[in-house]
Amino acid sequence: MTTPSLQTAVDRYIRALEISQRLIALHPRNGGGSGNHAALAPVIALSTIAAFEGFCEEFLANLLLLNGHGYVHVAKVVGRMNNPTPRQFCAALTAEIPSIKPATGKDYSLQVWKILGVNQQPSTETIGWSDVLTRADGWMEVRHCLSHGLVSGWRSEVWPAPLKGASAVAARDVLRAKAGGKHSMGLIGAISCSRLYYFPAQHLADLVAGAIGQSLSWSDGPTYPLKKTA
Repeated sequence: MTTPSLQTAVDRYIRALEISQRLIALHPRNGGGSGNHAALAPVIALSTIAAFEGFCEEFLANLLLLNGHGYVHVAKVVGRMNNPTPRQFCAALTAEIPSIKPATGKDYSLQVWKILGVNQQPSTETIGWSDVLTRADGWMEVRHCLSHGLVSGWRSEVWPAPLKGASAVAARDVLRAKAGGKHSMGLIGAISCSRLYYFPAQHLADLVAGAIGQSLSWSDGPTYPLKKTA
């Protein structure tokens, strides 16, 4: 029987994110229309959210096993994590390790691309933990719209409201506004999505590891730079 390992979950998560990094590298990031490269954005978002989901399940399962829980309990808890977001991952981890709750998101900040209005030029901004969780929720709505074929994601489109009602964050709330009530993802949106899922996952996992006397290595992980590097 394999010994549960938090680091193994991290290593597999980083491996799963290799695809998104290579997809980002394929985009020319030139001004004007991006042609067929526009199709990269929805695939990047889908792949990073899928990798996050797998990481959540494995990391939480290994944590529960390390804490002495049986497989039936592990299956029950992990099975409740349907399409997890950073908010849900945080809730699951703090339920198991309550001591980390005061530190979750404390003095946390993340730089992302600003959500743009019609005809606004791209710019970055730094947001706090509450906004990180809210925007990540919105990107899960983006994922739902894409995976159910409600939109294509590579062009400006009308994005539907969330199924959970008006109180939920809508996909369009995290997308770039276009004329005629349409919204678009673009590469900058996909990069923000990647950052909103990967870096909070790292923050939460490190808190858990520290609480049980372990440390995690993220040295091979992605940086998801906001701007093109040489």
